[in-house]
Amino acid sequence: MDSNKKIRIFGGVITLLAMAYYGYQIYLYLSNWYSLDDIQEDTACDEIFTLELWLLSQNIIWLTSLGFLMIVLIIPEFYKLLLCFLYLMGPVYLTWTFVAIGYYSWFLGCCNSEQDSCVDYYPYLSPAGFIALIIVSVVFSALITIYLLSIIIQTLWGYIRTRYQNYTDLYF
Repeated sequence: MDSNKKIRIFGGVITLLAMAYYGYQIYLYLSNWYSLDDIQEDTACDEIFTLELWLLSQNIIWLTSLGFLMIVLIIPEFYKLLLCFLYLMGPVYLTWTFVAIGYYSWFLGCCNSEQDSCVDYYPYLSPAGFIALIIVSVVFSALITIYLLSIIIQTLWGYIRTRYQNYTDLYF
């Protein structure tokens, strides 16, 4: 067995374990899900609903990314499928994370003033853990977005340079 195949098998096992973890996290979120009506009955700070949606979507995006990675590990020729997904999700998820940051600050302000059962939710109970998740999400999606922007800028610059070169060759 060649070393490339061994690495792909090892990567597949690690990816399967990570997929099981994120699948379990999604199961936990969905089995303990509070609707917006439940949250509004429980607390005046209904911004927590958006934060819970962000946490659930984060796990879904990681699980989907790992699914595409598993496809690439099995069929390496499909690497463009993973890149396409990441290039599309990078800017979308970066924007969604910035929205979550805004809702988190509103939630903390509301919860500090209300001091009702909003203090029982994860973003208030574990602010360090929640902020760590936000930092990881911003870094991950920002790097993908920056890489995508660099590809777009390089492509546009190459196109403009080629057009300008062709234009100057005609008139000089």
